[in-house]
Amino acid sequence: MDSERFEESLDLILDAGQALLENGGEVFRAQQTMEIMARSLAVQNFHVYVLTNGIFASARAGDGAGVSRIRHVPLVSIHLGRVEAVNELSRELAGGQLDLDGARRKLEDARALPQTSPRADRLACVVGSAGFALLFGGGMLEMAVAALGGLVESLICQQFGKRRINRIFTDIVAACLNTLCALVVSGFLPVLDVNTATIGALMVLTPGVALTMGIRDIINADYLSGAIRLLDAVLIAGSIACGVVLAWLAARGLGALPW
Repeated sequence: MDSERFEESLDLILDAGQALLENGGEVFRAQQTMEIMARSLAVQNFHVYVLTNGIFASARAGDGAGVSRIRHVPLVSIHLGRVEAVNELSRELAGGQLDLDGARRKLEDARALPQTSPRADRLACVVGSAGFALLFGGGMLEMAVAALGGLVESLICQQFGKRRINRIFTDIVAACLNTLCALVVSGFLPVLDVNTATIGALMVLTPGVALTMGIRDIINADYLSGAIRLLDAVLIAGSIACGVVLAWLAARGLGALPW
């Protein structure tokens, strides 16, 4: 393999692994996919170590020189459609259905798949919050207030995300405003079960994906990546709890609560 093709193949492999990590793919899946692509592209002596937010890879070029690559993946979002597209790319590459240029084009198409629209995201938060309130035993009033809280949380997350504001601070503000909404409504409608309405809306903020993937990484003996994901889940959960506590303290300080 000539040096130019080697460099292109190695870049393609790392781009695919980065695309998986950026869009919520598991660490073991990214590592396995990169190894399969390396064998398919005849990249010799390929070794890769994948973490939650980084990729370390090395290979040996045709002239015998060792080559190393490092990729930092600081931001992670969930887009399982892109993950599936990259997995399909690796399967077709392993099956001999794609050459290097075709794989590059297909990877670019996978990375260009559109995100969910802001309107659809808000609708999902509203419906999800109302559904969780119902599951926790709430009635129509609790579902309506939870839906309002889910809408507020979605708007906060979208606006703060555009400005790249820290996730921890975003969750604190979103949880606080959601709780305040429920407390304000309960001031006018005392029959409202504030706990049910609040928890229903908070469920859309909970770090379910990070927690699940952290456990999966630990089960797969990737303890470092699992610990990172579990720590991320704990920090998010703590941020949500801080936001709720701040709202209750503010309401009590204003005399809205009898205790």
